[in-house]
Amino acid sequence: MLRAIDMMNPNTARIRGSATVAEAVQVMKDRACRSLIVDRQNDQDDYGILTETDVLYKVVAQGKPPETVLVSDVMTKPCIVVSPSATVEDVAHLFAKYRLLRAPVIQGKLLGMISVSDLLRHHPAIAQPHLEEELNQARQQANQICTEQGSRSPTCIAAWKTVEALQSELIEQNIDPLLKRTFEEYCEEFPQGSDSEFYANLCGG
Repeated sequence: MLRAIDMMNPNTARIRGSATVAEAVQVMKDRACRSLIVDRQNDQDDYGILTETDVLYKVVAQGKPPETVLVSDVMTKPCIVVSPSATVEDVAHLFAKYRLLRAPVIQGKLLGMISVSDLLRHHPAIAQPHLEEELNQARQQANQICTEQGSRSPTCIAAWKTVEALQSELIEQNIDPLLKRTFEEYCEEFPQGSDSEFYANLCGG
């Protein structure tokens, strides 16, 4: 039976809590990842996690300069962790319960990171419904935010960036029939947003 330790990625990208969000974003770009584990200050301290969604909603959407915001100010700490002995079903249940896309695998120390993509690779029948539900909820939330705050508002852009991240998770496994419809619906509902730089590629086909 597969366990979390068998599916996780041991090469986890990390950052200090004292680093700026701008530095964190650069690490994400360099490592081609959407989240970073925030190092603990001592052995008794908890690990934290900074995700792309944290950056979008807590920094970009609030109009804060990422060069002056510290990772410790916007990270989630303590973060939900996965035991290395957890089964595929255990991890899928945890992700569904807390609406997670990824979580660190920890046993005394950081061992790695496990994501929905890892679950999809090893057990798509369990992971795919969860990810599709996350995508659907994110799409609905993005539509509501854009309707209330405008299609060019920072919060709207952040919401659709979250949808884009979920799309990427599914596209990696070639499970993307829902995704095209998602952005087609956006372009039909908010045509005035399609001339902005962010939406140009999405609405341009």
